[in-house]
Amino acid sequence: MKRVTAAALAMIVASGLLAETKASTDLPVALDFFKIATPEANSPRIVDYDETWFITGPVSDAINKATQGDNWELVEGKLVYAYYRFQPGVSALQIQREYEASLKEAGYEIGFSCVTDKGTCFLDAKPVSGVYLGLLLDTPRDMPALDKHTMSYVRNYFNTSSARYIYATKGSGENITHVAVSLADSPAKGVVAITKSIMTGASASITAASSLRDELKQNQTVSLDNLLFDVGSDILLPLSRDQLHEIAMMMREDPSMKLQIVGHTDSDGGRDYNLDLSKRRAASVVRALAEGFDIESDRLSSAGKGLSEPVAPNSSESGKAKNRRVASAHVV
Repeated sequence: MKRVTAAALAMIVASGLLAETKASTDLPVALDFFKIATPEANSPRIVDYDETWFITGPVSDAINKATQGDNWELVEGKLVYAYYRFQPGVSALQIQREYEASLKEAGYEIGFSCVTDKGTCFLDAKPVSGVYLGLLLDTPRDMPALDKHTMSYVRNYFNTSSARYIYATKGSGENITHVAVSLADSPAKGVVAITKSIMTGASASITAASSLRDELKQNQTVSLDNLLFDVGSDILLPLSRDQLHEIAMMMREDPSMKLQIVGHTDSDGGRDYNLDLSKRRAASVVRALAEGFDIESDRLSSAGKGLSEPVAPNSSESGKAKNRRVASAHVV
C-alpha cells in the first residue's frame, strides 16, 4: 500500500470575496461511457454552482439568435465540463450509437440528437458543416478552452464536415441531470467529444471556499491538510483536487490576488534533500493551479524552505506531519 503525506497550505490574502459550494470530483453517470477515451488536458472542470444553456431541439444557426427560441433552455446547478479524444479511426457515428445505448441503460432519456450535415440540428433543415454547431457551443460565452494554443477555443475543433449532438436528461422535480455531448467528426485525427453536464438540486450556499477566505481574512494564515503526496514525491495525488479547487475559486473571484507557494518538510532525509523536495512540491501546486484550473501563471510563484522553518518538533510523528506543509503567501 502506498504511503501518502499530507501538505498543509497557509495563505495571506489581502482582498476578495467568494461564494462557492464545496467542490466534488463526482461526475454524472452519463460520463462513465467516456472512460474508454482519453481526457483532454485540464478535464474535467467542475463549477460548483453556475448556469448554462442547453440546446434541446432544432435552433437557428445564426449566432445573433443564439439562446433565443423554445429549444434553448437555461439551467443552473453543479456544472461539469469534460472533453475527451478517441483514437483515430473510430467514427463519430459509432460513438454516438454506443453512447446513446449507454445512456438508455443508465436510465437517461434522450431528448434530442442531430447531425449538422444532415440538416437536423437547425430550423432551416439545411445541411451545414460542423463549425456552425461549434460556434453555438461557445455562445453566449466561451466554454473552457481545451488547451492554451491556437486551437484552444471549443469552436476551433469543429472545423469538420460534420458534427453530432446529443442531449439527454435523467431525474425529475428539482433533481435532474442534464447532459449535452457534441462530437467533432474527424475520425482521421481522433473524434473529440465536448461534454457539458449540470446537476440541479444543488444549493448556491456559501461554504468551503468562502470559509477559507474568511479565516484568511481574520488570521492572515490558515493550514489545510488535504494536499497529498506520496512519501518523497512531488506529484500531487488526486484527492488533492478539492483543496486546489477552493484556492482556484478564490483567485478567480479576485483577479488582483497573487500567491506565492512555499514548501516545507520535516527533518527526514537531510537538509539538501528536503530543500529540493519542498521546492518541487511547491512548484507542483503552482503547476496544478495554472494548468488544471486556468489560473494565470504570472499570479503564481513558488519557493521552498525545506526543514528550516518547522512549526512543531520533529521528534515525533505528529510533529513531522505538521511540518510537511505547503505555505502560500499573498504577494503585494
